Amino acid sequence: MAPRPLRGSYQGVVMLVLGITAGCRPWAPSSPPETAAQFYTLIDGLGVRGVPDSLALDAVRPYLDSTLVRLLTEARHERDNASRRAPDEKPPFVEGDMFGSLFEGNTSFAIRRLTTRGDSSFAVIAFTNAMQPPTVKWTDTLVILSRPNATPKSPQFVIADLRYGAVWDFGNRGTLLGNLRAALSPDSAAVVPPPVTPAACATPPCGTSPH
Repeated sequence: MAPRPLRGSYQGVVMLVLGITAGCRPWAPSSPPETAAQFYTLIDGLGVRGVPDSLALDAVRPYLDSTLVRLLTEARHERDNASRRAPDEKPPFVEGDMFGSLFEGNTSFAIRRLTTRGDSSFAVIAFTNAMQPPTVKWTDTLVILSRPNATPKSPQFVIADLRYGAVWDFGNRGTLLGNLRAALSPDSAAVVPPPVTPAACATPPCGTSPH
């Protein structure tokens, strides 16, 4: 997995990560596991924190369902508008890993298993954060759909949602779509499914507080 970038221009990092990805596997993934692997390679390689900025979102847009792209774009606009309204206050959607259960993010990932129901695939991703002891391990689940009207040179699948697997305090819960909708429309009654049970986790300390 590509390391988080530490130096160099951001646009240069985008091109570097895209080049690494293209060299390691086909640019247009032809299966749900390839879609998941390339998506997280880009997210981690670009060092995304909070909602992706416009350049990062453009890089991962081919892997995302249009609804998820729209909500992420709205969240970015809300963050930018809040920064302009109150420059001395911390805006929303600016910190933490939105694409995993752990706020601090991951240091490695692997696709554990894939199941298919109808037109939907569910990729269980095993994550590890080994930045400092104790090492934290957990699983999240990507919901992946066939891309409508896909061309041979475009990704054949898109990520429609992420189901968080956190069972510790302060971990991301529910789903990415549900959380975005609730944050963007706090007065609406967003339906958030219950968190994944500890049995779905990887290995201890998953199921306990990582802090």
